Amino acid sequence: MHLPRFKTAGSSNGNGGWNLSFSDDKGAGAVGASDSNSDLSTVPKRAEGQAERKGSTFGAFATICCVIIGSGSLQLPLTLKQSGWIGLLLVIMSGIIGTYTGMLVIKSLYMMSGNKAAFGLPGRLIIYFFHAIYVIGIVGDYIILSGTSFHTIAMADGHDIGKTTWMVICALVMWLATISLKQIIVTILIAIIQSFMYPYKGDGNVPFEHHKATHQSAIGSGVPLALTSISFSFCAVVVMPGVEASMKNPNMWSRVLGSAMTVVTGTYVFIATVGYWAFGDQVVSPVLDNLPHNAATKAAQILIAMHVIFAAPVMTASLSLELELALGVTKEKLGRVKEFIGRFIFRTIFFGIMTAIAIVIPYFGDIISLVGAFSTSILLFIVPVACYLKLLGWSRVTWYQLIGAIETLQEHIREDKNN
Repeated sequence: MHLPRFKTAGSSNGNGGWNLSFSDDKGAGAVGASDSNSDLSTVPKRAEGQAERKGSTFGAFATICCVIIGSGSLQLPLTLKQSGWIGLLLVIMSGIIGTYTGMLVIKSLYMMSGNKAAFGLPGRLIIYFFHAIYVIGIVGDYIILSGTSFHTIAMADGHDIGKTTWMVICALVMWLATISLKQIIVTILIAIIQSFMYPYKGDGNVPFEHHKATHQSAIGSGVPLALTSISFSFCAVVVMPGVEASMKNPNMWSRVLGSAMTVVTGTYVFIATVGYWAFGDQVVSPVLDNLPHNAATKAAQILIAMHVIFAAPVMTASLSLELELALGVTKEKLGRVKEFIGRFIFRTIFFGIMTAIAIVIPYFGDIISLVGAFSTSILLFIVPVACYLKLLGWSRVTWYQLIGAIETLQEHIREDKNN
């Protein structure tokens, strides 16, 4: 399933890219309504670089689930070790916030008519920066996870070629990969099932001496760090406009998003609960490292590695297309051959940068915490609310929206201080 370009305000008037407002002009694929109560069922005209609205409702639901449920789930048991069982409330809260901000993002698309945006060119540059940090961080994390998984499997069989070499190989496959939605869905489901099964497998060698797991109800000092990892697991707001733009029936967006986030949150609660209950204070990230080194674990490692390899292009698609459009790498400007060469060079450099970062910082848990603290918490908790409030106008903000915005900002400041 092709994810269309993340197209927003100002892109049709020569500015290119997407503004912090997530807000479209009439000619750029938005409905162009004058208020927030616009009819989202109106199918807009197709703009340059934007795919037609041919996607099904189930396709949008599956895409959201596939994009969100990924490597971040392997960190969730550790977040409970950091925060205690109260971390489950953080997971549920993040799921609710992710649903709400996802709706705000799409609502903002249809709030203003004409070439209007929340924060203009400075906003666009800021969002480009955080979006780039997010994509580079998450794809770098995918390279680390897949390379480490194959390295562990090969080392156990005595045929290892080195972790760095495996990372480079996985990055090359990601670079060459084309996305098959059905393949990703099947991979995720099998990986999740395997992940739930292997704590109960008794055969194999336990990687370290096991003692009775201990658990904590609440660890206040660990809440900020846990929240950054959880926000990493839920952050898919950067691809939501693209998913909505592909829907044949965009008026179903709220139901699709609500259903998908319910499934995601339920899955995350289950993974976090099982992992922390089984290993307690011994749990590590990724949780696969806690499991016995048997056939089931190897199968799960391969499945998860394949999942992140084929999911990586989904995460890079919107940013790559935006940057390529901003650089003028289009068929209309360069022709088919030069456009292909330009994309080839740009994406080669892009994956080269992400691979280099993964090799220099080969620590799965640290990457998730760093990206979560620096980028995903801003993209998930702050940016959609700030854009919506800016477009709506402070005079129309309700008291509970204002309190929520202030609390979100204060929580992010506390996270930064603790990290």
